[in-house]
Amino acid sequence: MKKDRMMMAVLFPLLAVVTVATLAFGLGGIFIALNETGAGHWGAIIIGAALVVGVPTVAFLLERMTEKRG
Repeated sequence: MKKDRMMMAVLFPLLAVVTVATLAFGLGGIFIALNETGAGHWGAIIIGAALVVGVPTVAFLLERMTEKRG
């Protein structure tokens, strides 16, 4: 039992770091690629604004779906 807890105590923070790093590098790559295309910096602004609006909207909808089930 203690070995499982120790494994989880190491695994979850490590997975969190890997997930955040992957998302950060992925988004950075997307923004850099958009800047190099014809969209220029406006492409990055549009994608960023879509993320700012889209992520909380999706979270709200998922939260509402889970409240109805429970």
